[in-house]
Amino acid sequence: MRLGILGPEGTFTEIAALRWLKSRRERNTNAVSENAVIKYYETIFDVSEGIVRKEVDYGIIPIENSLEGSVGETLDVLSGGNGEGAIQIVGEILVQIRICLLSKQKSKKSDFTKIQTLVSHPQALAQCKRFIRERLRIAGVKVKSVDSTAIAARCAEENDTIAALASKEAAKKYNLTILAEDLQDQDSVTRFIVLSTFDNDNKTMTGTKTNKIRPEPSGKDKTSVLMYLKDYPGALYDALGEFARRGVNLTKIESRPSRRALGDYMFHIDCEGHIEDEKVKEALKSVERQIEMLKILGSYPVGLKYEE
Repeated sequence: MRLGILGPEGTFTEIAALRWLKSRRERNTNAVSENAVIKYYETIFDVSEGIVRKEVDYGIIPIENSLEGSVGETLDVLSGGNGEGAIQIVGEILVQIRICLLSKQKSKKSDFTKIQTLVSHPQALAQCKRFIRERLRIAGVKVKSVDSTAIAARCAEENDTIAALASKEAAKKYNLTILAEDLQDQDSVTRFIVLSTFDNDNKTMTGTKTNKIRPEPSGKDKTSVLMYLKDYPGALYDALGEFARRGVNLTKIESRPSRRALGDYMFHIDCEGHIEDEKVKEALKSVERQIEMLKILGSYPVGLKYEE
């Protein structure tokens, strides 16, 4: 099995990937002897393109964080940047994020005097706003964003005036000193999704749209969809009412620009239940009749939270 993730080595995405592989082996005896080859990509979009081009069988990318909300690039990928229906969500992993300050310098812990530049992924920087404001910006440290926390760690490895916000695993991989730990403003969990093309799983879905391949119902599932509404007053209210009338609980609803015009939006929605559950299937069929476009992004087992 080939697995594509956001690289280089040492990202939080890699932590999620290793945990997904472990849980996959625990659930599926056929996967115990499965050889997993990890391929690293520079951006989230590159991961999705790798799946579409069949370079990898699965891809894992972050979709939202409990502090900073959704990852826009991932929502854009799901909105159809690589072809209608080309990929689907087949799983999710929840990872508790513990961010460390890493440096090449072998100084004492909490000694930030040599740091001139701080680098990290925009989400990590946003999750550590208080620490950056109170401990680094006041000392004149410049802040720069990069494509992943592991790239940040690699930058710190190359220059002892650069510090990175990254994981403990990144510190080990790049031989860096941990100057401070748990720098996130408060407890933080990131949700990662597992993506695949429609021919890598083992169950046919019969429901809205055409027949596609989906993971089997597990008894505790989630379904993700993308909706583009017709333009009339109360369109969103009417669509959401189809879920409410059938007792289908929505766990997330978020608007995203459609890129058609200013003020024109699509809606990403997650609901409890599998597409093969009767009440979910009925709700989606009713919604599809009312709106302009409905895209099923995936039905998959709810992820468990893994503590460090």
